[in-house]
Amino acid sequence: MRRDLERRLRAVELARSGGVEIWIHQGDGMVRGPRGEQMTCEEAEALGRATGKLTIFLSEIDAQL
Repeated sequence: MRRDLERRLRAVELARSGGVEIWIHQGDGMVRGPRGEQMTCEEAEALGRATGKLTIFLSEIDAQL
């Protein structure tokens, strides 16, 4: 998990994208965004692509590490 995160963050640095957003899996098929919004993973990925942001999904346990 950490290697994947490091790889993706390096890709952001190289691409100089619009930033990074971390979304948290809710366990019911939904994810919660950095501003409290809730949607499906697919919707969050589409939103990230549209805004030029790298979207990272974590479980609630991984987010606490």
